[in-house]
Amino acid sequence: MTPVESSIEAIGHAVRQSEGMTAGGLVALLGAASYPLVILVLSVLNMIPGPPGYGGTIALTIISVTIATLIGRPLRLGGWIGRRVLSRRLLDRMLRQMQWFASLIGKVSRPRLQVLAGPHMQLPTAIFILLVSLPMVLPIPFINAVPNTGIAVICVSRINHDGLGVLLGALISLVGLAIAGGAIWAAMMLASSMLR
Repeated sequence: MTPVESSIEAIGHAVRQSEGMTAGGLVALLGAASYPLVILVLSVLNMIPGPPGYGGTIALTIISVTIATLIGRPLRLGGWIGRRVLSRRLLDRMLRQMQWFASLIGKVSRPRLQVLAGPHMQLPTAIFILLVSLPMVLPIPFINAVPNTGIAVICVSRINHDGLGVLLGALISLVGLAIAGGAIWAAMMLASSMLR
């Protein structure tokens, strides 16, 4: 079992013991965990389809957690985002998705190019994740899946000390960012033509 699979198993046990889990409660539960593990949970959550506003809420959560990490504050999530209740069905689906994803990546992920996955890379990685997450706040359908896949690959690879996987995740995220940029531009052009 890889390091990330062991961590996910521990998270799954804690989540299944809880009732009425909110976004803030999930972040508090993960507060003692590493930053990559917290972002992995949130990015997998954002790959699961949800009601209107769901993707933006998770993106804002990723941004909030990243900013807290960058300025050295404890991981806490308050306000309306923190109070949003996550359904049991959603949490169960998230755990299954995380286990599948970690198992899939774990088959090819191994310690290599560890200079790119070490502690000194947390700051640039967090800034990169912050920039990739910003467009996902916008309520535009289908722009979250590819960037979140890239972020998840980065997080799994960092936990497994796989620098090559971090590079692959960054590439996937940049492709997703380009897709998001194209979707935003198309939405702006459509809105402009309608206003005319």
